[in-house]
Amino acid sequence: MKKGYSVVITSTDSTNTRSFFLSRTFLNICVVIAGIIVIALVVAVVNYGRVYVRAIQADALKKRNLKLEKEFAKLKQIEKLIAQTEDYGKKLKNMLGVEKTPPPVEINFNGFTTDIKRPDSLNITKDNIPSLLPVVGQISRSFGINHKGIDIAAPQLSPVVAAGSGIVQQTGWDSLFGNYVIVKHNKDYSTFYGHLYSVDVKKGDKINGGQIIGTVGSTGSSTSPHLHYEVRFRGKQVDPMGYLPFFIKM
Repeated sequence: MKKGYSVVITSTDSTNTRSFFLSRTFLNICVVIAGIIVIALVVAVVNYGRVYVRAIQADALKKRNLKLEKEFAKLKQIEKLIAQTEDYGKKLKNMLGVEKTPPPVEINFNGFTTDIKRPDSLNITKDNIPSLLPVVGQISRSFGINHKGIDIAAPQLSPVVAAGSGIVQQTGWDSLFGNYVIVKHNKDYSTFYGHLYSVDVKKGDKINGGQIIGTVGSTGSSTSPHLHYEVRFRGKQVDPMGYLPFFIKM
């Protein structure tokens, strides 16, 4: 006699009854098959989980690489722009015969008297025209009737450089322009730098064109970090764009 189990199915009124015989061998095979299926499902879920995690990591890495590539491209563009600006400034200075730096202070000895020229009367070349870009950024506002300069939007703490050699004529605070610096280049030209976060020079300092004088900020009446830049010819504001390289608009 075969060993196994009988399964009896009967209706509630006991009128219909059916029975099935399941051998132990058949049941053992079913259990083994069910176990294999469960193991296969567990393995599949685990593998799918690993693949899903790797897919997420790969996607995140891809996005990060794209972001880094964009940032690198921006840095290369800024680097190229700075190089072009410096080259243009050198060519312009050579063309105009502008000296790169002001002549040194002359000290005259007459007996026991030493006569040292004051910094504010330093004999700077009259053609020392401010022609360098003071900060790398986007021109956000142009020169106009109600705006006697240009605004250059740039990240906060970006370095601000002198547009030409000269003497720091004044530094201070203004309710409109916040921290500011005024550089006198010669008897005709001076430049103004406003909304600075920090001022790294003081009145009377002799500076070279391209020397850092402060950093970009949003001081005074300002809603975002930017530099307010003015060129003044004989005390009157003129459009700085006429003195800057044509390619500074990014």
